[in-house]
Amino acid sequence: MVNSLIRLIACFSLFLTVVPPAFAQEVGTIQGKVTDAETGELMRGATVAVEGTKKGAYSDVKGTFTVKNVPPGTYTLKISYVGYDTRTISGITVVTGKTTTQNVSLNPEAQTTEEVIVTGTRSNNNQDAMLQKQKNAAQVSNSISQEEIAKLPDANAGQALQRVSGVTLVDNKFIYVRGVSERYNNTTLNGAMMTSTEPDKKAFSFDMFPAEFLENATVTKSFTPDLPGNFAGGLVQLNTVDFPQGFGIKFSASSSYNSNVTLQNGKFTSYQGGGSDWKASDDGARVLPTSAPASRTEMNELLRNVRNSDNTAERDRWVSFGRSFNSDNWKSQQLTANPNSGFGLSFSNIFNVADNDLGMIASATYGNGYTFVNMERNAISLDKDHFNSIYTGTQSARSVNLGGLLNFAYKIGTHSSVSFKNVYNRSADDEAITFFGNDSANQRDIREYTSQYIQKEIISTQFAGEHTMPTGLLWSGLDGTLLDWRVGYSNSFRDQPDLRRIRYSRSLGDETGDFYADVQQTQQGDGTLAGRFFSNLNDRGYNGGLNISIPVGSAKIKAGGLFENKARVFKARSFTIIQSNAFVPNEEFTVDTRQTPDSLFMSENFRLDGLGMVEDSKLSDAYDAEEGVNAGFLMMDMPFQLGGLDFRFIGGARFESSVQRVFNTVSNGVPINVDLGNDDVLPSLNLVYRATPDFNVRMSASQTVTRPSLREFAPFDFSDPITKSRVVGNPNLMRALIQNYDVRFELFPNIGEVISASVFYKNFKHAIEETIVPGNGSTPVITFDNADGPAKTYGVELEFRKGFGFISEYFNNLIFNTNVAFINSEVTIMQGGVEDKRPMLGQSPYTVNIGLYFAEPTLGTGINIAYNTYGKRISRVAQRGDADSPSYNFDDPHVYELSRDVIDISISQPLFDVLEAKFVLRDLLNQPLLWEQGGGRVLSDLRGRNFSVSLGCKIQ
Repeated sequence: MVNSLIRLIACFSLFLTVVPPAFAQEVGTIQGKVTDAETGELMRGATVAVEGTKKGAYSDVKGTFTVKNVPPGTYTLKISYVGYDTRTISGITVVTGKTTTQNVSLNPEAQTTEEVIVTGTRSNNNQDAMLQKQKNAAQVSNSISQEEIAKLPDANAGQALQRVSGVTLVDNKFIYVRGVSERYNNTTLNGAMMTSTEPDKKAFSFDMFPAEFLENATVTKSFTPDLPGNFAGGLVQLNTVDFPQGFGIKFSASSSYNSNVTLQNGKFTSYQGGGSDWKASDDGARVLPTSAPASRTEMNELLRNVRNSDNTAERDRWVSFGRSFNSDNWKSQQLTANPNSGFGLSFSNIFNVADNDLGMIASATYGNGYTFVNMERNAISLDKDHFNSIYTGTQSARSVNLGGLLNFAYKIGTHSSVSFKNVYNRSADDEAITFFGNDSANQRDIREYTSQYIQKEIISTQFAGEHTMPTGLLWSGLDGTLLDWRVGYSNSFRDQPDLRRIRYSRSLGDETGDFYADVQQTQQGDGTLAGRFFSNLNDRGYNGGLNISIPVGSAKIKAGGLFENKARVFKARSFTIIQSNAFVPNEEFTVDTRQTPDSLFMSENFRLDGLGMVEDSKLSDAYDAEEGVNAGFLMMDMPFQLGGLDFRFIGGARFESSVQRVFNTVSNGVPINVDLGNDDVLPSLNLVYRATPDFNVRMSASQTVTRPSLREFAPFDFSDPITKSRVVGNPNLMRALIQNYDVRFELFPNIGEVISASVFYKNFKHAIEETIVPGNGSTPVITFDNADGPAKTYGVELEFRKGFGFISEYFNNLIFNTNVAFINSEVTIMQGGVEDKRPMLGQSPYTVNIGLYFAEPTLGTGINIAYNTYGKRISRVAQRGDADSPSYNFDDPHVYELSRDVIDISISQPLFDVLEAKFVLRDLLNQPLLWEQGGGRVLSDLRGRNFSVSLGCKIQ
């Protein structure tokens, strides 16, 4: 691996020495974006002139301008637009073969018509642009830019988003916003809703989206009618690069070391997988055998024939079916984990096609890594006096991720633009899990072995356009009108082939006794003790939208519509390994169950006097579902003055008509057909008071909605081998309505700086919460229900970002930033006839992010230190006790994830003109993840520190 990496870098370095002269040019380019200084809106048709030359341009439908073929030198730009002050910016330096970027904001014309002259310098820090966007946005929002992400040691979108105020990352892939769980948030990619790869979550899995693909990400926390209304905490808007700045090639390679497992001899547990695991795809090594009965009904018929007759052919068929499973997958291997590796390659360019610009961006990434987690899983007794079970274990996981992005954008003159955007990502996690412990409730010492392979794919494609009405084309009242539209398709797949579970046990405390596999001598068996599980999820969605924005004086009227349709198909089969004499009673069981799994489950042990395969799948383990939303909205964005004070009003309403259907059958054969339809009017009022050009006071009131996920409806029952809990759906759920109130004070003292304070309150009607089905033995059964009374969450968010250029010019690129959120919530829900009043699931009472970044001006060395923590939060609910039910005999029975301090460090160093080296240390403190119940530790994970080194090559 190391030698291959060295050869690859050497070849690419040779390529760099040859290629640059081919791209050398005797001229440069000036480009930028023109926006309204008050609203942040793109300005289309602005005139940009390079003084002292005949060169110039008009800003196009994207608000961008490009002045090509400018000889090297220093120039002055003059930007003008009817109704706005003309702006002149000097000191624009053009370098041969390079693109100089200068973004411009224009102020509405005042009483005087004098020209405003501004001397400025170029800024390439896109986080400044994100803060400008935040300053002028219609909603309460926070953003993070591509440049900010590049400074951080974050590999995927979820890790980057946890740096945003009020956002926490859970399970390294789900986003919580303002104290509410992932089910109350929504995600869009380039404005379109995403399908999900998660069978048990109403959530987008952010670990699947490489940070490399992002141009920026915005977390919108208040609602305006032009946004989807299906969120409460926040709307996460991921955006890929739309139009490139120019020609560019970038290659990167990285290698990382995990302190828990890398290069540690024989520590990593694995098994014989498939030949294509390296590309995140199972080649059939884990596939359900073709000899498997087509359904549970057919399987039942086969078993009846085996049990009730002497039909030799049917018994031979049953034995053959048991032998057809791949027994090699049970064979455990102890390996030495190689260093993790990753590669990335991207290309961008602008082509002239029919005298218009065609922009192209292509990017590909590949990653391969090993993780090793030391785990502890305990179950506390009802009286809190002792643990019913104590388990310690390990999780060895190999993860492979590959993805690609391909975007095209074509500008047609200065009034139209069309784009075609495509994202693909595929990942696979291959896990081997072991647990050793004891179950005092059943007086057994336990050993458990689980192996699973989870493959996920996501495809998103979108065709979109933006068009402005040229001045004087039709009616002057339509001048500046913007029409935008999009149609898209998203498809997510999740395949879990051959989850294998086997448990061994012996009498508790019998130190000399042998462990025997818990292969049951019953006709049903128990798939969680000895079995193989297969599932497949296919989630696809179609969407489209059309918006029109019409200027009316200084105001703007915006209207539009949207349609979305999602369809989900889920299938699961669960097979149980039993002693064959449960069906062939005259046979004596002759297999030694003390054998290791690979020996015990060899094909020859499946026989009439040995092992047999039965099925414990339920009819509810497969379902089809669909969801549709049709929406329309009307809103106005209007600046006005009152008593000499400057205000901006953004208000209107959105109408959403939704339908959700689930087609399913429960285990007793009674059909379940969920058909939930709702028509909701979602009003929104936003008022911005601009006390000074740099100080805003925002006030917002709105109503939004959250609908149950299709999984939350479906009565599919699944046992999680890691959390040791079961999850089952509830077909009687209703959608929740949320009233949202926000006030934010925000000051932007200088470019790239912000000081803000926000207060928010949310009231939920029919809040959807995780709850418990009581009376199911030691394994908790989790389901979903609507809260009986109102639920609420409220809090304060503080943000501070400050540069240190005031000390001296040397510290111009020393930036300190922090954001803190204090959040409280309360929900009342009935669980098993007992009222439970508690915080909402997953809500942390506080979150803290602190960052310090410095770019040394002489050497260009970049150093970034980031700190993150959060307050303890409920990760799993439990049943409260009363006088008549056997439940926990203490005040707060819920399982809490405790706070944890995380420090990440990254150091980057430019080398020559085209290379950059980067060193990253993730999770410096390596504190364990801890969960407690009733004051006792019930779960613990220790994941290790990660050290990585990368080298990037970039040609522009």
